[in-house]
This record gives sequence, C-alpha cells and structure tokens, in this order.
Amino acid sequence: MSADPKTAQTMRALRKPARGVHALVLERVPTPRPRPGWVVLDVRLAGICGTDLHIVADEFASWPPVTLGHEFTGTIRELGDGVAGWTVGQRVVCEPHALACGRCHLCRRGLAHLCSEKRSPGWGIDGGFAEQVTVPADLLHRVPETVDDVAAGLVEPLSIVITAFERTPVPPGGTVLVLGPGPIGILAVLTATAAGAGQVVLVGRPSSAGRLALAADLGVEVWDSSRCDVPDTAYARTGGRGMDLVVETSGAAEAIAEGIGALRRQGRMCVLGVPGPEPIRVPWGLAMNRAADIAFSLSSSWSSWDAALALLARGAFDPRPLASVFALTEWEQAFAATRTRSVVKAMLDPTS
Repeated sequence: MSADPKTAQTMRALRKPARGVHALVLERVPTPRPRPGWVVLDVRLAGICGTDLHIVADEFASWPPVTLGHEFTGTIRELGDGVAGWTVGQRVVCEPHALACGRCHLCRRGLAHLCSEKRSPGWGIDGGFAEQVTVPADLLHRVPETVDDVAAGLVEPLSIVITAFERTPVPPGGTVLVLGPGPIGILAVLTATAAGAGQVVLVGRPSSAGRLALAADLGVEVWDSSRCDVPDTAYARTGGRGMDLVVETSGAAEAIAEGIGALRRQGRMCVLGVPGPEPIRVPWGLAMNRAADIAFSLSSSWSSWDAALALLARGAFDPRPLASVFALTEWEQAFAATRTRSVVKAMLDPTS
C-alpha cells in the first residue's frame, strides 16, 4: 500500500511547544533530513526519564518548540554526507551529547558529556519521542544482535550507572549500598553485582514499595527505610565496619544522611541523585569523621556506552523487567505512571 501523500513527509512527535507551557502536544511535524555527518534513525523505543518531567515543568533548561526524549534506540534509515562506517538498517543507540563544542578544556580532555555548550536531543534539539530522529553519527554505538530492543532502550541510564562506577569502582567482594529504587538505583544494584560485589543492598521508602518488590523479584536484597535504621543496619550487617561503597540515587536529604552514616571509615560515596532547588543539609561532620571520599557523577562517558552494551551482550543481567512499554499515543498514561512511580521505566513505542 502506498503512503498517504498528506502524511508521507510528516511524522508524529511528542513536543513541548513553548516555555511556560507545562504540557506536551502530540502533533505531526516534518520528517527530519540528515545534515553532513549526521544520520536519521527510525526510533524503535524511547524511555521517559525524570528529566523529561522537569523539562515539561520548566525546571530543566530546554529550547522549545522541541521534541522530547533523550533515551532511545532505533535503526539507521538514512546517512548524511560524509558519514562513514555505518550502513542503513543497523540497530544503534546514541549518546545524548550533540553539539558539544570540541574546543573547551572538558571536550579536549575527553569529557564532552560535560561540555556546557552541548544541546542534547530531547531538550536542546529534537529527540526520540517521535517516529524518526536525526543525530550525529559519531555518537552512535552499534547494538549487538543478542541485545533486544527493550534492553537497548535501557542503555542510556545503564551508561550513567557505569560512568559512576568508573569514578568510584565497585570493590571486588565488597559491600555496596544503593539508595533509591528508581531505574538508576536498580540498574546500579544489578551492575554492582555483575562487577563482583560481595553484598549489594537496595534501600527505598514505602512510596516506592512496588519498585522494591520488583527488585526483590530480581533477587536483590531490599531494605525499607521506614522499617529499619539504615546506618545501624548497615553496621550490624558488616560486623561493625560499615559499607565500602554507597551509591546515592534519590537526591533526598534524608537518604544522603543515611548514606554517609552507613559508610565505613575511608569508604566511598558516589552521588547520582539530583536534588530539588532548595539547599540540602548534609552531616558534614559525620563525613569528616568517616574520612569519606564523596564523588558526584553526571551524565555518561563515551566508554560507558560500550561497557553497557558489552554487559548486556554477555548476559550479565537482564534489565528488561524494569521496562513498561506504551504506544506513543498512550504518552499521557506513560507520563502519569512515571510521576506516580507505578512503573520503573516507561518506554514509548513510536511504531504503534
């Protein structure tokens, strides 16, 4: 059947129309064309991130009108001029670091993901909540045949976790405490286990009971912080020593304090959770008493994407139970489920 001439040059896209408009619109827009060095992808799946909720509410920088979605996987549809090493039909994922300047001290040190000039898909340029998206070819990573589309759609948050562990490595046989049972937290637990930790625990609150239950079904040890004193329990479970590594993914002041309290002396803490705009009170004296190493990790390094795909390709763990797939036309239900935490990771399918 031939394409409808009225829609052949347009596609569906979920867009933030303007600043100050705290809503999204599913509308038809022109299909993208690749500029030199870029490719067009047919989007297979695109994940909803907490950042997307902040973009809608004008709590995160964006350049509307813009199509949201920075976590996506798809198939190469068209190559721009000068693109080499890629072919139409290949399955790929894409780092969300478009338009990094390449000149600043961060880019020159291999830290383009931290460049202040980057304009990532989903907030700076059009993203993956659409049938097609155009992205720089040098940000692509090939998806192995053994990794299906749902797992590939989780590579972006998994890369964020691996970047954190590049900064604060998992101690082989050591103890790891992860605070916050969101997508990043559960992926951190699975990755720490795959990386050789001896004991890994996930901590959450009653508001995330469903997510804790899912993690428990995956074989993760979970603690409900409303039922135990987290630092005391951590010290009791480690013979009075404390945790070797704490990964904080919630951004909540209480959880940050619990994490510092659970650390052993000269333990490490990696902070991934993004707090709200208000200042957070931190038990700085306790951190000093612990002689703690505290690192903050943001975004995802180039190397973490290949590492994420390698872990999935060898079956180190299966992240697919975290995903709940919605049709693109069901985006309102998907965003509502994300806000209420009734799912771990909502994904939009633009093909349906």
